[in-house]
Amino acid sequence: MKAKFIINPSSGKQDFLKNIESIVGCLVLNKVVDHIEVAYTQKEGDAQEEARRIQKNEYDFVVSVGGDGTLNDVVNGLMEGGSETPLAIISVGTGNDFAQYVKPPETAEAFCRMIMEFKIREMDVGKINDRYFINRVNGGLGANVNDKASQESKAVLGKMAYFMEGALDFSKKGVEPIRVRFDSKQFQSEGDVISFTVLNTCAGFGVYQGVSEQDMEEGFLDVLIVNNMALRHASTLGLHALAKKVENHPKIQHFQTESIRIESAMDKDISIDYDGQTFGKLPVELSLVPKAIKLIIP
Repeated sequence: MKAKFIINPSSGKQDFLKNIESIVGCLVLNKVVDHIEVAYTQKEGDAQEEARRIQKNEYDFVVSVGGDGTLNDVVNGLMEGGSETPLAIISVGTGNDFAQYVKPPETAEAFCRMIMEFKIREMDVGKINDRYFINRVNGGLGANVNDKASQESKAVLGKMAYFMEGALDFSKKGVEPIRVRFDSKQFQSEGDVISFTVLNTCAGFGVYQGVSEQDMEEGFLDVLIVNNMALRHASTLGLHALAKKVENHPKIQHFQTESIRIESAMDKDISIDYDGQTFGKLPVELSLVPKAIKLIIP
């Protein structure tokens, strides 16, 4: 077999390359693969371009080595290139919400065994305007926290860097509602919300863990809307999240849809992120591409 590794060297802890060397050695020594090409990213967009250039049947599989942002770029490249090359994940970033969901192997031996078994799962991919997302789209409180956490703090603190940035944001701003308009076949509404999240999978932490487990190829986007609430009620949201019962919280709306348009209903730009990185401003058109990615799973 032939493989291509797309590696973000700035992701995660600084010693992760030793683990990659062990994985590559295990694949070669066990004669699982006979050719491996490695591409290191140097700037934003490199991972996407490397994946986009892959030709049909050029490789038996491609490996995304990084966090959610690197995975997002690789998925976008594969979707644009149309090679249908199966995708494996080595999670070395700090956010890694999607990795928590699919639970990729953590040791070289386990990864090698996964490739030998080569179990494929076709999964849906979300589309946001002319881009794709594998995990989620966020707006309101908590959006763009990933960009505010420095590479240095993420390497040292891991996920704690995100929580610290989010807490700092909350302490400075409190709860600032945004007025948003939602328009889908299943749901139409305009109102003041604290945040909204559109999920392709149940990957994530915090309130996102409270959504019922869903299949990778379910065919629907899950939409969570946290409506405006008094500051004193926010603590109950955290308790519901810990109990994985956010859908039961009176200030949360949850529904499923195949597509939705979200736009600002106020004279103010509303920023959103996708898969933990900045996307841009509202409005956005969100939809689903069924069974678009072939994912290699344990």
